[in-house]
Amino acid sequence: MICSFRKCGIAAGFIALWILVLASNPLLAAGDLKTVEVEALRVTVDSEWAMRVTPGYWPIRFDITNLGDDRTIEILGQGTRWWSSGDSSSAEIHQTLNLKRADRKRFTISVPVFASNENLSFQIRERGKTLQVFSYSSLESGRVADESSVLVVGDSASPYGETALSWLRPLPPVGRFGPGGAIATPSGGVTVPRLDLMLDPSRLPTDWLGFTSLRAVFIGPEQWRALENAQRDALLTWVACGGDLMVVDGDPSNLIPEAREIPGTVNLGAPLRYFLGRIYPVKSSDVSGSGISEVLSRTHKTGFDSAFALPANRDLGWLTFAERGFRLNIPGVGGLPVRSYFAILVVFSVLIGPVNYVVLWRKKRQVLLVLTTPLISILFILLIAGYAVLGEGLSIRERTESFTVLDQSRKQAATRASVSMYAAGMAPRNGLRFPRDMAIFPVGIDGRGSRDRETLDLTELQQFTSGIIRARAPSNFEEISFRPARERLTFNRSGETVTVLNGLGATMSKLFYRYGGKTFTLDKPLRDGEQGTLHLGGDWDAAVPAPYHVAEQFRSSGGGGTEDMYVAFLENSPFIDMGTKVEERGSRHVILGYAGGRP
Repeated sequence: MICSFRKCGIAAGFIALWILVLASNPLLAAGDLKTVEVEALRVTVDSEWAMRVTPGYWPIRFDITNLGDDRTIEILGQGTRWWSSGDSSSAEIHQTLNLKRADRKRFTISVPVFASNENLSFQIRERGKTLQVFSYSSLESGRVADESSVLVVGDSASPYGETALSWLRPLPPVGRFGPGGAIATPSGGVTVPRLDLMLDPSRLPTDWLGFTSLRAVFIGPEQWRALENAQRDALLTWVACGGDLMVVDGDPSNLIPEAREIPGTVNLGAPLRYFLGRIYPVKSSDVSGSGISEVLSRTHKTGFDSAFALPANRDLGWLTFAERGFRLNIPGVGGLPVRSYFAILVVFSVLIGPVNYVVLWRKKRQVLLVLTTPLISILFILLIAGYAVLGEGLSIRERTESFTVLDQSRKQAATRASVSMYAAGMAPRNGLRFPRDMAIFPVGIDGRGSRDRETLDLTELQQFTSGIIRARAPSNFEEISFRPARERLTFNRSGETVTVLNGLGATMSKLFYRYGGKTFTLDKPLRDGEQGTLHLGGDWDAAVPAPYHVAEQFRSSGGGGTEDMYVAFLENSPFIDMGTKVEERGSRHVILGYAGGRP
């Protein structure tokens, strides 16, 4: 078959981009590492990352030194994304940076990626003047977890790095839109592009969002010690939010001081749970012998749960939608009233045409058509607008299903949420604003991301001016976060009597508490700051999975001897940030809390 001009052009674009990427670094990665000096600025941009990733974020690392006077510069990123279906859209990322004399700032800009291919270029601007434009970098995104890259942390010049280089898997063929297999080099040799990426510890992102696009991270104890504190925190936050961290030839419990009481055995069958994620001990000999793919496949047999694991699209419900493009049905938000609008349109056509003309013709005032036609049009515009306002209002409505793991002793919480949103009147003027350290995944209406132009300002927050929500259209996205948490439930026990003080910041509709091998239940609402009495009894196993995809790992932890833990059902959640004022409808929030234990 002869393909359409549009699809052939996109296919050619894919091939051209891949040739540029592979020519720049055909062995290991997409992106580039470059340092320039311009207008008293020394700028290093490191966009090197894995070549094939999942929906998530692409971490672009910056190192900027100001060699001149105090100044304010703008970092502007412009990109284009394509889908294999032939769709395309664009993205723009801004960040303003204030620099004093001799300032040196190292930071990561995490760019959302979710299309089949992403193409991105950054430039440095000052007072509207462009100081430097960097080359375009490209990567393939939107892949399923088993087809995506892993990151191996190590120096390729070290003995560990030389061994780890042999673990990197070759890049499978992209298909008819891209190359695969051996690639000829400019020197006449042949090399094989790699699916996986090896990075020196010094080049790791300091923002956990960048790791969300990877299947897993492999790191040894020596490489862990070489990381800066910000890099370690980023890795552990990523694990807490659902990532798989592989500790090579080391005890994973050493990475988390609070978990030292857990015996560490260098055995893939004994992962260390850390909030929503896992830390696995593996042997380098096992990886060399079996390969990365085989090692990763075994994680499915060790308490794996796709509902909370990263990458986010490991969830089997990633492509599951309810109706009319909503991932979650929002009560009171129905389909467009097509019949009503069609009836109004028919009446409008009859009135503005035949009726209007006949009436004026009988009165012999056809000249008034130039006046009555716009008046009738204005009347029907007001009628349709009034009908829409009366039928749907002007508020933004949303429904959320969230699950939070709260460790009261550490005062930390990890939250995973699915959100569907509908702006009845108009979209928020300033878009949606989220914390910088919260992962936002625009699912779109088919699970493959929004096709709208995305504009993102990272100066203070993640401000999506466009790209997630628009008026009178379904909006779906995922939220994942890990943050300090002072919220808590306080339990007092006296024999068979247990009381609870609600300090979660929201009304509880139901509570199940496990202690001493027994389950205690509160089956009536308890407002924030109030105290209630629990009664003995209740089905713990039935309680946990009811509201959301609560994992088997958490059900078994309750029935397997873990004590002083609870499951609370909230009417709204203090751990969820909607980015704007919304009207919540039909939401369900579950908290798995450890009052004195450990997640």
